[in-house]
Order: sequence, then C-alpha cells, then structure tokens
Amino acid sequence: MRFWDGLNRYLAYRLKEIEFRFHTWKRSREISRAYDARSAGKVGGGGVAVAAPYALTAVKFAGVAAAVCLLVFGVVKALPLLSLAIAAKPGGDDLFAADEDRRLSMPEPPEDAVLPEAAVLPEGYAELSVSAVPQDSVRIEAPPPPPPLPPSPSRNLVEVFKAGIPRGVSEEWLILVDKASKALYIFKGGAGGWEVARSFPIATGEADGRKMVEGDKKTPEGVYFIVGRKHRSELTNVYGPAAFILDYPNDDDRRERRTGYGIWLHGSERGGIPPLFTQGCVAVANQDILEIAGLLRNWAGVPVVIVSGTEDGRKHFAAVDFQKMKSRGEEVVRYHNEKQAEFEALVTGWKSAWESRDIDAYSSFYLTSSFADGATRWDAYRERKERLFRAYSSIYVDLSNIVLTEYTDNIATVKFYQVYNTNVNNRMENAKRLIFRKDQGNWKIYREIPFSKEELLL
Repeated sequence: MRFWDGLNRYLAYRLKEIEFRFHTWKRSREISRAYDARSAGKVGGGGVAVAAPYALTAVKFAGVAAAVCLLVFGVVKALPLLSLAIAAKPGGDDLFAADEDRRLSMPEPPEDAVLPEAAVLPEGYAELSVSAVPQDSVRIEAPPPPPPLPPSPSRNLVEVFKAGIPRGVSEEWLILVDKASKALYIFKGGAGGWEVARSFPIATGEADGRKMVEGDKKTPEGVYFIVGRKHRSELTNVYGPAAFILDYPNDDDRRERRTGYGIWLHGSERGGIPPLFTQGCVAVANQDILEIAGLLRNWAGVPVVIVSGTEDGRKHFAAVDFQKMKSRGEEVVRYHNEKQAEFEALVTGWKSAWESRDIDAYSSFYLTSSFADGATRWDAYRERKERLFRAYSSIYVDLSNIVLTEYTDNIATVKFYQVYNTNVNNRMENAKRLIFRKDQGNWKIYREIPFSKEELLL
C-alpha cells in the first residue's frame, strides 16, 4: 500500500513538473508571438510574417514532444521502484534475484567513510525507496537463540513405554531418559495408569553409545534407581543446585564388566539451559532440576530407564524387563528404609549423648583418628566441647526430618534440621550434615557440617 501511495506522489510530482514546463513554454510562445508582431510592424510585414505560421507549428510540435519525453522519462525512472515492489511480494524472488545479487556483491563502505549528501527528492520518494526493499536484504545482528523448549513426547516411544509398565512399579514416579532425542519424561502413576507429567530437554555424555568403561564420557543405558540426593552446599557450579545419585553400575553392568561410577541426574553450570554435554551424567537446566526435586520428595527407589530410542519404541524397550524392574525397585526401597532406620537410631543416640554432656559418651560417636571440623582436628574440637558442657547446666537438641541421603559400603550421609538450646537461651537453628565412615565394622562421624536450613526445602 505504501508503494502505490509513493508511486502516485512521484508521478503527480512529474506531472506537475510537466505542467509547469508546458505553462512556461506557452508563456514564452505568447511573448515570442507578441515580439514577432512588433517586429513585423517595423519591417512592414516582410519575410517574418510569411514564415510565422510555420515557425509556430514547429515550436508547438517541439513543446508537445518535450512534454511526452518528460512523462516517459518519469515512468522509466519509476520502473526500478516498481520492480522492487514486485520483488518484495510473494513470488517476486526471481525478478529481484539478479539485482539483489549485484547489490549484495558491492563492497560495504568503511564505518568512517564520508558519504555524499542525499539528493533532495520529492516527498514520498525516499520513503518509497526504503519500504520497497525486502526485509531480508537488511543486515541486522541476529538475536540470541531462546532457551530450548521442553521436548514434545514421541508418541510411539512414550505409548509403548506406558503400555509395558506394570502397576505398582513405583509408588508415584518413574523417569524415562531418551538419549537419542535428548529428552527426559517424568511419568506419574495413578489408579488410571501412567501418564507423562512433565518433560525436559537434557544433555548426556559427550561420546555416543553405551557406557562401557570408566572415563569413556558415555551415558549408561539400562534400568537404574535413585539411591541418593545431594543439595547445593555439596555441589560445585558444574552440577547446579541439586543432584540425584543413580545406582550405576548395577548387577547387569557388573556382569558385563562395565565399569565407572558417579552417574547423576543434576543441574547445569549454564543456569537456564542444559550443558552442551556431560562426562556421562544426565543434566537438565537448573530450574528443571529444582522442579524435579519438588516432585520427587520420596526419591529413594524411583526407577530411571535410560535408552537410546527412536520413533520405533518397541525396538528399544524389548530389553527392558518391567517385572524385574518392579522387584528390583521394591528391593532398593526396602534396603533404603532399613538403612534409614539404622542411621536414624544412630543420630538419635548421638543427640542423647550431646544432651547428657558426657564427653566420653559423646566422643564414642566420632572417628577421632581422622575427624575434622573445618580446620579443627579432634583434640581441639573435644576440648571446646568440654568447655561448653561445663558452661551449661542443660543442653536441649531437637532433631527433625532425619534423612539418609547417600550410602555406600563405607560412606554415608545423614541430613536433618536441628534446634539447639541451653539453659541460658543460647538458641541456634540450622540444617546439619553428618558424614559417617565405617571403622572396624562400626559407623563413626567423620565430618560434621552445618548448612542453610532453606536447602532442606528444595
């Protein structure tokens, strides 16, 4: 629409110019005619009077020819603009291609070049010449790409997976990781079966294929279970604000002599988007790992099925034994509950020894040979505790939300919320992490680390 308005204004300008030139020619002809009449009177009507009709006819013809030429010239000048407008319309690419190639091949002037002043054009002409240029010919810097959107589930993959899950595999949740499509799906179980509750974009190992040996930078494939949970204060920025520990290698991996350890589902050092790749873990954006953590409050024993799937889901789930997954999941949950009860009793006994202010009973819970409280070794730590026990006539310690968050054959981590108070109202609230190490068959406190109580809410 802007093109035609501009073209009309441009042609109107040319017609005005032609009209002006015509009036100028007409007035000059009248002046010439009057001058010729005066001249004829002086010479007595000789040769000029006789030649006047022919001269006037020639002048008239020349004026009309000039007007036509000016009109044609204006239309010809407008044709390039018309071609630009046609090129800007859908289907006009072929008409514009040659001129566009020539324009783009011209070198750009340097930034400090002094360019000539623009010619003064009639109103509307400059606007026309800009608006008619196709937008894709303007050189602009592309905006940064938006964060990746959550993947849409592959119907075949998800439907085949849902159909194979027996009821009761997990109390609430089950996770599917598809390495091929870089997607993680969280399934929620209910009376009506399993449905996809959420899906997230992910990153997996830098190298393709199934993990075989330690350090090959590949992500495992198979059925695994969440057996541990790490909070922000335990992690570097590489892993984001939270992480879940998987039980790799499992029995199948050990039987096939696949090695390695430390396979987690964690956040990202890139914040709002997953990393480009990992050393073998499964990684999501930080806001996504926090959402997953909010869903998986009861994370122990949640199955995580990792496949390298395609649209043909049946091919990749043929090796997934859902009944075995169910029984193995029940075993993981039962074992975690047993260990949870064991360490909950151990922490409760430590709390009672603390409240008793009996330094020997209290010391029996610690691995005194290698304990450290920051830079403080055991002897200095014990001496400080003895002073506090003598200073207060009573100590009260209230513990809640005791959770075993990590367990191996030799190391275990227990976290809880602690309220400490004395007879002089010396009150302190915080979260605490006790790291136990097995020593001669007994679990002893190896590290005692306070941290922000807000982390326990994540």
